[in-house]
Amino acid sequence: MSPAKRMNFNAQEENIKTTPPVFSRKTGEVLEVCRKLSETDIAEKMKVNREIAQQVYGYFQSFNSRTIPLRAAALAYDGIAYKGLNAHDFNKEEVLFAQKHLSILSGLYGALKPFDRIKPYRLEFARKIQPKGYKDLYEFWQNEVNQYLSGKLAKDEKVIINVASKEYSSVLSKKLLPEKTRIVEISFLQQEGNEFKQIVVHSKKARGLMARFIIKNRLNVAEDVKAFDYEDYFYYPQLSSENKWVFVR
Repeated sequence: MSPAKRMNFNAQEENIKTTPPVFSRKTGEVLEVCRKLSETDIAEKMKVNREIAQQVYGYFQSFNSRTIPLRAAALAYDGIAYKGLNAHDFNKEEVLFAQKHLSILSGLYGALKPFDRIKPYRLEFARKIQPKGYKDLYEFWQNEVNQYLSGKLAKDEKVIINVASKEYSSVLSKKLLPEKTRIVEISFLQQEGNEFKQIVVHSKKARGLMARFIIKNRLNVAEDVKAFDYEDYFYYPQLSSENKWVFVR
């Protein structure tokens, strides 16, 4: 999955065991660059207004403070996709399954398990904010993210069900993944009259819904994902191909 710009750290779940992010050293390298940015730099590079730039500047400057809140990534991210995922009601077995099978891509953290503890931040993958010696964050994170996913794929069917946006999934590289790994792109369409259209807000929620469907049903075989039927979606073979699956409603 992709992360969300909108985050919520107002609640703390006492009964959920969180884990540390895998790439803390690399995150520190990115953070070092981010902390050198002024509010004006942030506004220009992230294309945000002054109010948001001030908030993001504060995130970076106070990141290492002991008073900064921590929360599981899947609970802290508060965008539409995470409304669909709704990890708040996962039981212990579902949390364990999610930790093994769901990966969240991030410009600051590289790759996260859903219950890795994170802090407030904002840093999209596509922004030109990267450590010296790299052309962008894709180049900075590519080896680590693909090695991390390769380790997960070694224990499972070599198929990635991609419900991340193109901005984030572009960090994936088949040449760095195990041989014969399939990346299945997922699309969600709405039927309007005789046409199928992609409506962004619905597609975002459906990405989270699909991740939830996989976790709730503990699916280990990619073909079983075609049974996805949340909120009246169904697999549409006429518009699908081997590595592009289309779901409509």
